[in-house]
Amino acid sequence: MKQTVKKILVAILISLLILGTFLFGFIQGSKWGWKANLPSPFEKIINKEPPKEIEAGDMSLFWDTWQVILDKYVGRDKLNTKEMIEGASSGLVQSLKDPYSEFFNASSSQSLTEELSGEFFGVGMEIDKRDGFLIVLTPLPNTPASRAGLMPFDKILQINDKDTSDLTPSEAAQLIRGPEGTEVKLLIYRSSWDKAKVFNIKRERIVVPSLKWQMLDNGIGYLRIYNFNQPLFNTFYQTALKISLNKPKGLIIDLRNNPGGYLEAVVDVGGWFLSKGEIILKEDLGNGEIKLHRSPGPGSLKDIKMVVLINEGTASASEILAGALRDNLNVKIIGTKSYGKGSVQELVALKDGNMVKITISRWLTPKGNVIENNGLEPDIEVKNEEELGAYLNLDLEKDAQLQKAVEVLGDELSN
Repeated sequence: MKQTVKKILVAILISLLILGTFLFGFIQGSKWGWKANLPSPFEKIINKEPPKEIEAGDMSLFWDTWQVILDKYVGRDKLNTKEMIEGASSGLVQSLKDPYSEFFNASSSQSLTEELSGEFFGVGMEIDKRDGFLIVLTPLPNTPASRAGLMPFDKILQINDKDTSDLTPSEAAQLIRGPEGTEVKLLIYRSSWDKAKVFNIKRERIVVPSLKWQMLDNGIGYLRIYNFNQPLFNTFYQTALKISLNKPKGLIIDLRNNPGGYLEAVVDVGGWFLSKGEIILKEDLGNGEIKLHRSPGPGSLKDIKMVVLINEGTASASEILAGALRDNLNVKIIGTKSYGKGSVQELVALKDGNMVKITISRWLTPKGNVIENNGLEPDIEVKNEEELGAYLNLDLEKDAQLQKAVEVLGDELSN
Protein backbone atom coordinates (compact mmCIF):
# COMPACT_ATOMS: atom_id res chain seq x y z
CA MET A 1 0.00 0.00 0.00
CA LYS A 2 2.79 2.35 1.00
CA GLN A 3 4.61 1.54 -2.26
CA THR A 4 1.51 2.44 -4.29
CA VAL A 5 1.11 5.80 -2.54
CA LYS A 6 4.81 6.51 -3.04
CA LYS A 7 4.54 5.84 -6.81
CA ILE A 8 1.49 8.13 -7.06
CA LEU A 9 3.37 10.96 -5.29
CA VAL A 10 6.37 10.57 -7.60
CA ALA A 11 4.10 10.71 -10.67
CA ILE A 12 2.40 13.85 -9.36
CA LEU A 13 5.79 15.47 -8.68
CA ILE A 14 7.04 14.70 -12.20
CA SER A 15 3.82 16.09 -13.69
CA LEU A 16 4.19 19.31 -11.68
CA LEU A 17 7.79 19.69 -12.86
CA ILE A 18 6.76 19.26 -16.50
CA LEU A 19 3.89 21.70 -16.12
CA GLY A 20 6.15 24.21 -14.40
CA THR A 21 8.70 23.98 -17.19
CA PHE A 22 5.97 24.50 -19.79
CA LEU A 23 4.55 27.53 -17.97
CA PHE A 24 8.01 29.05 -17.59
CA GLY A 25 8.68 28.59 -21.31
CA PHE A 26 5.30 30.02 -22.22
CA ILE A 27 5.81 33.12 -20.07
CA GLN A 28 9.32 33.72 -21.43
CA GLY A 29 8.15 33.08 -24.95
CA SER A 30 5.48 35.75 -24.60
CA LYS A 31 8.27 38.20 -23.85
CA TRP A 32 10.87 37.38 -26.47
CA GLY A 33 10.33 33.94 -27.97
CA TRP A 34 8.02 35.25 -30.76
CA LYS A 35 10.99 37.03 -32.27
CA ALA A 36 12.89 33.79 -32.66
CA ASN A 37 9.95 31.98 -34.15
CA LEU A 38 9.13 34.32 -37.05
CA PRO A 39 8.83 32.30 -40.30
CA SER A 40 11.83 32.61 -42.59
CA PRO A 41 11.28 34.20 -46.02
CA PHE A 42 11.29 30.73 -47.58
CA GLU A 43 8.59 29.54 -45.18
CA LYS A 44 6.30 32.26 -46.49
CA ILE A 45 6.57 30.94 -50.07
CA ILE A 46 3.94 28.55 -51.38
CA ASN A 47 4.39 26.21 -54.36
CA LYS A 48 8.08 25.77 -53.57
CA GLU A 49 8.74 23.28 -56.36
CA PRO A 50 11.29 24.51 -58.94
CA PRO A 51 9.72 26.01 -62.09
CA LYS A 52 9.41 23.79 -65.11
CA GLU A 53 10.79 24.94 -68.46
CA ILE A 54 7.37 24.66 -70.10
CA GLU A 55 3.98 23.50 -68.96
CA ALA A 56 2.79 20.09 -70.07
CA GLY A 57 0.67 20.22 -73.24
CA ASP A 58 -2.14 17.99 -74.37
CA MET A 59 -1.73 17.07 -78.04
CA SER A 60 -5.21 15.53 -78.08
CA LEU A 61 -6.56 19.02 -78.90
CA PHE A 62 -4.60 18.97 -82.15
CA TRP A 63 -5.75 15.49 -83.08
CA ASP A 64 -9.35 16.27 -82.14
CA THR A 65 -9.24 19.29 -84.47
CA TRP A 66 -7.71 17.13 -87.19
CA GLN A 67 -10.51 14.61 -86.76
CA VAL A 68 -13.21 17.30 -86.97
CA ILE A 69 -11.74 18.41 -90.29
CA LEU A 70 -11.73 14.82 -91.58
CA ASP A 71 -15.29 14.22 -90.41
CA LYS A 72 -17.05 17.48 -91.18
CA TYR A 73 -15.12 19.77 -93.55
CA VAL A 74 -17.13 20.17 -96.76
CA GLY A 75 -14.02 19.83 -98.92
CA ARG A 76 -12.56 16.85 -97.07
CA ASP A 77 -12.42 14.76 -100.23
CA LYS A 78 -9.74 17.17 -101.55
CA LEU A 79 -7.64 17.51 -98.43
CA ASN A 80 -3.86 17.66 -98.89
CA THR A 81 -2.21 16.09 -95.84
CA LYS A 82 1.18 17.58 -96.70
CA GLU A 83 -0.20 21.12 -96.84
CA MET A 84 -2.13 20.59 -93.59
CA ILE A 85 1.01 19.50 -91.75
CA GLU A 86 3.02 22.40 -93.19
CA GLY A 87 0.27 24.82 -92.16
CA ALA A 88 0.18 23.40 -88.63
CA SER A 89 3.98 23.67 -88.37
CA SER A 90 3.85 27.26 -89.59
CA GLY A 91 1.16 28.10 -87.04
CA LEU A 92 3.24 26.54 -84.27
CA VAL A 93 6.16 28.85 -85.03
CA GLN A 94 3.83 31.85 -85.42
CA SER A 95 2.48 31.18 -81.92
CA LEU A 96 5.88 32.38 -80.61
CA LYS A 97 4.87 35.88 -81.72
CA ASP A 98 8.45 36.45 -82.80
CA PRO A 99 8.61 38.32 -86.14
CA TYR A 100 11.98 36.77 -86.94
CA SER A 101 11.09 33.09 -86.35
CA GLU A 102 9.46 31.44 -89.32
CA PHE A 103 8.64 28.06 -90.86
CA PHE A 104 9.60 27.51 -94.49
CA ASN A 105 8.24 24.73 -96.66
CA ALA A 106 10.49 23.23 -99.31
CA SER A 107 9.64 25.89 -101.89
CA SER A 108 10.16 28.90 -99.61
CA SER A 109 13.30 27.28 -98.17
CA GLN A 110 14.81 27.28 -101.63
CA SER A 111 13.96 30.98 -102.06
CA LEU A 112 15.63 31.83 -98.75
CA THR A 113 18.73 29.84 -99.66
CA GLU A 114 18.92 31.62 -103.02
CA GLU A 115 18.62 35.02 -101.33
CA LEU A 116 21.44 34.32 -98.90
CA SER A 117 23.56 32.86 -101.68
CA GLY A 118 23.30 36.19 -103.51
CA GLU A 119 21.50 35.08 -106.70
CA PHE A 120 17.84 34.55 -107.65
CA PHE A 121 15.11 35.49 -110.17
CA GLY A 122 13.01 38.48 -109.19
CA VAL A 123 12.85 42.28 -109.37
CA GLY A 124 15.83 43.04 -107.10
CA MET A 125 14.88 44.61 -103.79
CA GLU A 126 15.19 43.94 -100.08
CA ILE A 127 11.80 43.96 -98.32
CA ASP A 128 10.73 44.08 -94.69
CA LYS A 129 7.65 44.68 -92.55
CA ARG A 130 7.24 47.74 -90.35
CA ASP A 131 4.19 49.04 -88.50
CA GLY A 132 2.08 46.39 -90.19
CA PHE A 133 3.11 47.39 -93.73
CA LEU A 134 5.29 45.49 -96.17
CA ILE A 135 7.96 47.93 -97.34
CA VAL A 136 10.82 48.20 -99.79
CA LEU A 137 13.91 48.28 -97.57
CA THR A 138 16.17 49.06 -100.50
CA PRO A 139 16.27 48.40 -104.27
CA LEU A 140 19.40 46.80 -105.70
CA PRO A 141 21.41 48.63 -108.40
CA ASN A 142 20.81 47.90 -112.07
CA THR A 143 17.76 45.75 -111.34
CA PRO A 144 14.13 45.96 -112.52
CA ALA A 145 13.14 47.46 -109.15
CA SER A 146 15.64 50.33 -109.31
CA ARG A 147 14.93 50.99 -113.01
CA ALA A 148 11.20 51.12 -112.27
CA GLY A 149 11.87 53.86 -109.72
CA LEU A 150 11.07 52.03 -106.48
CA MET A 151 12.57 53.69 -103.42
CA PRO A 152 13.41 52.68 -99.84
CA PHE A 153 10.36 52.70 -97.54
CA ASP A 154 7.81 52.50 -100.35
CA LYS A 155 4.83 50.54 -99.03
CA ILE A 156 3.88 47.40 -101.00
CA LEU A 157 0.09 47.21 -100.64
CA GLN A 158 -0.62 44.40 -103.12
CA ILE A 159 1.31 41.76 -105.05
CA ASN A 160 -0.58 40.55 -108.12
CA ASP A 161 -3.81 41.90 -106.55
CA LYS A 162 -3.15 39.99 -103.31
CA ASP A 163 -3.31 42.10 -100.15
CA THR A 164 0.00 42.07 -98.29
CA SER A 165 -1.18 42.99 -94.77
CA ASP A 166 -1.06 39.37 -93.54
CA LEU A 167 2.06 38.33 -95.47
CA THR A 168 5.47 37.83 -93.91
CA PRO A 169 8.45 39.25 -95.83
CA SER A 170 9.42 35.71 -96.86
CA GLU A 171 5.94 34.94 -98.16
CA ALA A 172 5.91 38.22 -100.06
CA ALA A 173 9.34 37.54 -101.54
CA GLN A 174 8.12 34.18 -102.80
CA LEU A 175 5.21 35.88 -104.59
CA ILE A 176 7.43 38.55 -106.12
CA ARG A 177 9.94 36.04 -107.46
CA GLY A 178 9.20 33.87 -110.44
CA PRO A 179 10.45 32.65 -113.81
CA GLU A 180 12.75 34.96 -115.73
CA GLY A 181 10.91 37.23 -118.19
CA THR A 182 7.52 37.06 -116.44
CA GLU A 183 5.88 40.10 -114.82
CA VAL A 184 4.77 40.84 -111.28
CA LYS A 185 2.23 43.59 -110.51
CA LEU A 186 2.89 45.69 -107.40
CA LEU A 187 0.60 48.30 -105.88
CA ILE A 188 2.96 50.84 -104.29
CA TYR A 189 2.30 53.81 -102.01
CA ARG A 190 4.84 56.53 -101.20
CA SER A 191 4.28 59.14 -98.49
CA SER A 192 4.78 61.98 -100.98
CA TRP A 193 2.03 60.65 -103.30
CA ASP A 194 -1.70 61.39 -103.20
CA LYS A 195 -2.58 57.80 -104.05
CA ALA A 196 -1.00 54.41 -104.68
CA LYS A 197 0.42 53.52 -108.09
CA VAL A 198 0.63 50.23 -109.98
CA PHE A 199 4.04 48.95 -111.16
CA ASN A 200 4.29 46.09 -113.65
CA ILE A 201 7.87 44.86 -113.38
CA LYS A 202 9.55 42.11 -115.42
CA ARG A 203 11.58 39.57 -113.47
CA GLU A 204 15.29 39.04 -114.19
CA ARG A 205 18.20 37.10 -112.78
CA ILE A 206 19.31 39.07 -109.73
CA VAL A 207 22.88 39.02 -108.46
CA VAL A 208 23.06 40.73 -105.08
CA PRO A 209 26.22 42.84 -104.64
CA SER A 210 27.95 42.58 -101.28
CA LEU A 211 29.95 45.78 -101.14
CA LYS A 212 31.37 48.79 -102.93
CA TRP A 213 34.85 50.23 -102.42
CA GLN A 214 36.44 53.37 -103.85
CA MET A 215 38.82 56.19 -102.97
CA LEU A 216 37.40 59.70 -102.51
CA ASP A 217 39.31 62.98 -102.42
CA ASN A 218 41.81 63.92 -99.72
CA GLY A 219 42.99 60.35 -99.23
CA ILE A 220 39.68 59.17 -97.77
CA GLY A 221 38.44 55.70 -98.60
CA TYR A 222 34.76 54.77 -98.90
CA LEU A 223 33.49 51.27 -98.11
CA ARG A 224 29.81 50.48 -98.46
CA ILE A 225 28.68 47.07 -97.22
CA TYR A 226 25.24 46.26 -98.63
CA ASN A 227 24.64 43.07 -96.64
CA PHE A 228 26.46 40.26 -94.86
CA ASN A 229 25.54 37.44 -97.22
CA GLN A 230 27.57 34.38 -98.20
CA PRO A 231 29.58 36.07 -100.99
CA LEU A 232 30.80 38.75 -98.58
CA PHE A 233 31.95 36.07 -96.14
CA ASN A 234 33.98 34.47 -98.93
CA THR A 235 35.46 37.55 -100.60
CA PHE A 236 35.90 40.39 -98.11
CA TYR A 237 39.57 39.59 -97.68
CA GLN A 238 40.14 40.70 -101.29
CA THR A 239 38.64 44.11 -100.52
CA ALA A 240 40.60 44.34 -97.27
CA LEU A 241 43.81 43.80 -99.24
CA LYS A 242 42.81 46.54 -101.72
CA ILE A 243 42.20 48.94 -98.85
CA SER A 244 45.60 48.11 -97.36
CA LEU A 245 47.35 48.64 -100.70
CA ASN A 246 45.64 52.04 -101.26
CA LYS A 247 46.66 53.14 -97.75
CA PRO A 248 43.79 55.60 -97.15
CA LYS A 249 44.33 58.20 -94.44
CA GLY A 250 40.76 57.69 -93.29
CA LEU A 251 37.87 55.34 -94.05
CA ILE A 252 34.10 55.85 -94.20
CA ILE A 253 32.20 52.61 -93.55
CA ASP A 254 28.68 53.00 -94.94
CA LEU A 255 26.15 50.60 -93.41
CA ARG A 256 22.99 52.48 -94.36
CA ASN A 257 20.07 50.29 -95.45
CA ASN A 258 22.15 47.18 -94.72
CA PRO A 259 19.56 44.60 -93.50
CA GLY A 260 22.13 42.19 -92.04
CA GLY A 261 22.91 38.59 -92.94
CA TYR A 262 25.13 35.90 -91.48
CA LEU A 263 26.58 36.32 -87.98
CA GLU A 264 29.72 34.50 -89.13
CA ALA A 265 30.17 37.05 -91.92
CA VAL A 266 30.10 40.08 -89.62
CA VAL A 267 32.49 38.43 -87.16
CA ASP A 268 34.87 37.70 -90.03
CA VAL A 269 34.64 41.26 -91.39
CA GLY A 270 35.00 42.72 -87.89
CA GLY A 271 38.21 40.74 -87.52
CA TRP A 272 39.89 42.97 -90.10
CA PHE A 273 39.13 46.11 -88.06
CA LEU A 274 39.74 44.80 -84.52
CA SER A 275 42.75 43.18 -82.91
CA LYS A 276 42.53 39.44 -82.42
CA GLY A 277 40.67 38.63 -79.22
CA GLU A 278 38.70 41.88 -78.92
CA ILE A 279 34.98 41.37 -78.32
CA ILE A 280 32.75 41.93 -81.37
CA LEU A 281 29.48 41.09 -79.62
CA LYS A 282 27.98 39.43 -76.58
CA GLU A 283 25.33 36.82 -77.27
CA ASP A 284 22.61 36.26 -74.66
CA LEU A 285 21.47 32.65 -75.07
CA GLY A 286 18.38 33.17 -72.92
CA ASN A 287 19.32 30.85 -70.05
CA GLY A 288 21.61 33.20 -68.18
CA GLU A 289 24.58 32.22 -70.35
CA ILE A 290 26.47 34.94 -72.24
CA LYS A 291 28.62 33.85 -75.16
CA LEU A 292 31.43 36.13 -76.30
CA HIS A 293 32.29 36.43 -80.00
CA ARG A 294 35.83 37.70 -80.36
CA SER A 295 37.75 39.04 -83.31
CA PRO A 296 39.54 36.28 -85.23
CA GLY A 297 42.01 38.87 -86.56
CA PRO A 298 44.14 39.82 -88.37
CA GLY A 299 43.14 43.40 -87.44
CA SER A 300 45.21 44.83 -90.28
CA LEU A 301 42.83 47.81 -90.80
CA LYS A 302 42.47 48.78 -87.13
CA ASP A 303 44.85 51.73 -87.24
CA ILE A 304 42.97 53.60 -89.98
CA LYS A 305 40.85 56.54 -88.78
CA MET A 306 37.21 55.59 -89.33
CA VAL A 307 33.64 56.85 -89.12
CA VAL A 308 30.49 54.80 -89.67
CA LEU A 309 27.27 55.81 -91.44
CA ILE A 310 23.94 54.33 -90.31
CA ASN A 311 20.23 55.03 -90.78
CA GLU A 312 16.88 53.47 -89.93
CA GLY A 313 17.55 50.73 -92.50
CA THR A 314 20.73 49.61 -90.69
CA ALA A 315 19.78 46.33 -89.01
CA SER A 316 21.05 43.15 -87.40
CA ALA A 317 24.60 42.24 -88.48
CA SER A 318 25.31 45.80 -89.61
CA GLU A 319 24.33 47.06 -86.14
CA ILE A 320 26.74 44.51 -84.66
CA LEU A 321 29.67 45.91 -86.67
CA ALA A 322 28.79 49.56 -85.95
CA GLY A 323 28.44 48.85 -82.22
CA ALA A 324 31.70 46.87 -82.08
CA LEU A 325 33.70 49.63 -83.78
CA ARG A 326 32.30 52.30 -81.48
CA ASP A 327 32.73 50.30 -78.26
CA ASN A 328 36.26 49.13 -79.04
CA LEU A 329 37.78 51.96 -81.08
CA ASN A 330 35.59 54.98 -80.19
CA VAL A 331 34.63 55.25 -83.86
CA LYS A 332 32.00 57.97 -84.35
CA ILE A 333 28.63 56.92 -85.77
CA ILE A 334 26.89 59.43 -88.04
CA GLY A 335 23.35 59.45 -89.44
CA THR A 336 20.03 58.47 -87.88
CA LYS A 337 18.98 55.87 -85.32
CA SER A 338 19.33 52.29 -86.58
CA TYR A 339 16.51 49.76 -86.93
CA GLY A 340 17.01 47.82 -83.69
CA LYS A 341 17.13 44.14 -84.63
CA GLY A 342 19.30 42.63 -81.93
CA SER A 343 18.51 38.96 -82.29
CA VAL A 344 20.22 35.98 -83.90
CA GLN A 345 18.41 33.41 -85.98
CA GLU A 346 19.50 29.89 -86.87
CA LEU A 347 18.34 28.00 -89.94
CA VAL A 348 17.43 24.45 -88.94
CA ALA A 349 16.91 21.94 -91.76
CA LEU A 350 13.90 19.64 -91.39
CA LYS A 351 12.84 16.59 -93.38
CA ASP A 352 11.63 16.81 -96.99
CA GLY A 353 13.35 20.14 -97.64
CA ASN A 354 11.46 22.09 -94.98
CA MET A 355 13.26 24.52 -92.71
CA VAL A 356 12.74 26.58 -89.55
CA LYS A 357 14.36 29.95 -88.97
CA ILE A 358 14.34 30.29 -85.18
CA THR A 359 15.55 33.05 -82.87
CA ILE A 360 18.18 31.43 -80.67
CA SER A 361 19.65 34.43 -78.87
CA ARG A 362 19.81 38.18 -78.51
CA TRP A 363 22.98 40.13 -78.84
CA LEU A 364 24.57 43.01 -76.99
CA THR A 365 27.34 45.36 -77.99
CA PRO A 366 30.74 44.74 -76.36
CA LYS A 367 29.81 47.24 -73.62
CA GLY A 368 26.53 45.45 -72.98
CA ASN A 369 24.11 47.77 -74.75
CA VAL A 370 20.86 46.08 -75.80
CA ILE A 371 20.01 46.68 -79.45
CA GLU A 372 16.68 44.81 -79.74
CA ASN A 373 13.91 47.41 -80.15
CA ASN A 374 16.39 50.14 -79.16
CA GLY A 375 18.72 50.49 -82.11
CA LEU A 376 21.97 52.45 -82.11
CA GLU A 377 21.84 56.17 -81.47
CA PRO A 378 24.30 58.07 -83.68
CA ASP A 379 26.99 60.22 -82.08
CA ILE A 380 26.20 62.88 -84.68
CA GLU A 381 22.62 62.94 -85.96
CA VAL A 382 22.21 64.00 -89.57
CA LYS A 383 19.14 63.48 -91.75
CA ASN A 384 19.01 63.53 -95.52
CA GLU A 385 16.26 65.71 -96.97
CA GLU A 386 15.39 62.98 -99.45
CA GLU A 387 15.84 59.22 -99.32
CA LEU A 388 18.80 58.17 -101.43
CA GLY A 389 18.80 54.62 -102.79
CA ALA A 390 21.41 52.39 -101.22
CA TYR A 391 22.85 51.36 -104.57
CA LEU A 392 22.85 54.70 -106.36
CA ASN A 393 26.08 56.48 -107.26
CA LEU A 394 27.55 58.73 -104.58
CA ASP A 395 26.19 62.27 -104.60
CA LEU A 396 27.97 64.55 -102.12
CA GLU A 397 25.72 67.47 -103.01
CA LYS A 398 22.52 65.64 -101.95
CA ASP A 399 23.92 63.25 -99.35
CA ALA A 400 24.18 65.35 -96.17
CA GLN A 401 25.14 62.32 -94.10
CA LEU A 402 28.08 61.51 -96.36
CA GLN A 403 29.09 65.19 -96.33
CA LYS A 404 29.20 65.14 -92.53
CA ALA A 405 31.22 61.91 -92.54
CA VAL A 406 33.83 63.49 -94.82
CA GLU A 407 33.91 66.62 -92.65
CA VAL A 408 34.27 64.75 -89.34
CA LEU A 409 36.94 62.44 -90.72
CA GLY A 410 38.81 65.39 -92.20
CA ASP A 411 38.82 67.13 -88.79
CA GLU A 412 40.13 63.98 -87.08
CA LEU A 413 42.89 63.60 -89.63
CA SER A 414 43.99 67.21 -89.23
CA ASN A 415 44.37 66.89 -85.46
